[in-house]
Amino acid sequence: MSEAIGKTKLHAALFPNEPTWFTDMRQRAFEEMQITNDPRFAKVDYRNWGLGELSAEGPTKDLALVDHSTDDYILCPIAIAMVKYEKLFQTYYMKKALTELSDRLINFSTAFVNAGNFLYVPENTKLAKPICLNQIEYSQTSDEISHNLIVLGEGTQATICLDNQPEQAGEKIHRISEIVLEAGSHLNLITVDNFSSNKAVYVNRQAYVGEQAKLDWTIGSFSDGNVVAEMNAELVGRRSTATINNAAITSGTQTQGMNTRLTNLAPYTTGKIRQRGVVLDQSRLVFNGIGKIVHGAHGTIAEQENRLLMLSDQASGDANPILLIDENDVEAGHAASVGRLDKKQLYYLMSRGLSKEVAKQLVVRGFIGIFAKEITNRRIREAFQKTLERKLTNG
Repeated sequence: MSEAIGKTKLHAALFPNEPTWFTDMRQRAFEEMQITNDPRFAKVDYRNWGLGELSAEGPTKDLALVDHSTDDYILCPIAIAMVKYEKLFQTYYMKKALTELSDRLINFSTAFVNAGNFLYVPENTKLAKPICLNQIEYSQTSDEISHNLIVLGEGTQATICLDNQPEQAGEKIHRISEIVLEAGSHLNLITVDNFSSNKAVYVNRQAYVGEQAKLDWTIGSFSDGNVVAEMNAELVGRRSTATINNAAITSGTQTQGMNTRLTNLAPYTTGKIRQRGVVLDQSRLVFNGIGKIVHGAHGTIAEQENRLLMLSDQASGDANPILLIDENDVEAGHAASVGRLDKKQLYYLMSRGLSKEVAKQLVVRGFIGIFAKEITNRRIREAFQKTLERKLTNG
């Protein structure tokens, strides 16, 4: 435990009219924070990043308390949700997607949460237009320690794009997101991380996928700062499916370490992880792909692919696939590769009159941009590609 954490005190209330049950949860997390360990990201050492420490004392005072709800859904800061929609918010907050205070960073983020959004789409709602939002409304005077909660009711269909502003206050960001898909729902989720270079970032995203629900999740990990990220989908209901596509680029001297998990908890579930990363300059990128099939989850499919493309002799990267299988009647497989640009591809493009630099850029764009093609909404796809291009060009 760091000296800074040892001196930290839990604030009695962080939000206006904070309900007792919420304060009690924060208090329990604060106590657990003192005795739990940091989460492990294999082959990534982030101990000197300062995560899990407060940069500014005292609760935030300038939260933007605006309810953005419509006739089709509820969307508001959690500061409003815990009061105005308390029963609904309490039903899901740390009850399905994230249920355990299992490590120090989860406990820290829960104890000192100062921001976040609540999005609830009622059952049998079919949204024709995507919901696009910047992820956080929070104090501009402190580090962001946020908790987002997204819930789709039974039979709901929606496309949600979560983006963030690259310029944010504070030196550190702690962001937890819970995603709940009730039975028969279908979510196309696009998350784009674009944190600036002076940030140390902890991201933890947990998804609960109910019976016959479907999660198509595309992640653009295009930040410039140091990032450790947990992405986890649990297939809880029979015949549920989840696909996680993660595109990542590192540059400069930054480090990104990513644990991407899919857990088959029910029979006849299908989980797929696909990760592709490009490593530039003196940066480091680590993919840890974990597929787990529990006993009793027969008839399931678990697949993963982790591929890294190295563009510098000084860059370093790891692609680590892990399968944990406790059932016989399953299909499971993995692939992993760490390599450099294909000389045959470069030669072919250059033989058509392209310069080596332009040919190199085309190969990289094709490798890392494959997931953008699967984003069906044109506006979101173009925004995803724009952020990707910024990272490649400025990296």
